[in-house]
Amino acid sequence: MEELQHRHASNVIDRLKKLLKIKRDAQLAAILKVRANTISTWKKRNTLDHEAIILVCENYKFDLNYILLNIKKSSASATQTPILSRDVQFQYALGNDTEALLEALPKYHFPFINGEDSRAFQVISNNMFPLIEENSYVICESTETIITNIPVVIVSRNKGIFINKLYPNPFNEGEFILSSENEGYRDVILEASDIDEIWKIRAQLSYNINHDNKIKFISDSLKKINAFVATKTVSQ
Repeated sequence: MEELQHRHASNVIDRLKKLLKIKRDAQLAAILKVRANTISTWKKRNTLDHEAIILVCENYKFDLNYILLNIKKSSASATQTPILSRDVQFQYALGNDTEALLEALPKYHFPFINGEDSRAFQVISNNMFPLIEENSYVICESTETIITNIPVVIVSRNKGIFINKLYPNPFNEGEFILSSENEGYRDVILEASDIDEIWKIRAQLSYNINHDNKIKFISDSLKKINAFVATKTVSQ
């Protein structure tokens, strides 16, 4: 029971950091307006300042049921996966107005994944060929675990979006090697601090499945993306 309670306090902290898009306890402490070592104390003692957490949830419009109990709202949109074609990936990687962008994007229901924590990225390079073809779509679920020896999607606010195999750099702690399947491409070195999102690839959809409904879907997707980009350009 004690172990379960300890994990509960840690999970609350992890869910808060995930929604706030931060990685360090010190960052969370600053947002909660508590001392820098307070978060580690909460983890050890399985205690929480519920008043501080509730205040942050109110300020950021977070669902308190999800933060405290890991209960997610059930809705039709929770099963829909945003489709990120090549046209919009630069905007997504920047991280500006991400919620507005995701709302504007076309979405599709993939019954084999949890749509609330999923993305479909269009492949814009042949660096993983023949394993993954350029212009296909990879259907992904969010993960915070560093997965090795299989392709993942890496989102970096500073560097962009990558589809590679990810390995810790044995010669430099705090760095990762992004390895390509295609020998014509060089490996990329990325610092751990530059990795903002990791997406586990669950499936690949060929770009060549171009039935009439698929063509219409892509056309509608581009229209929505272009409309969003035009709106942001005018507002700037």
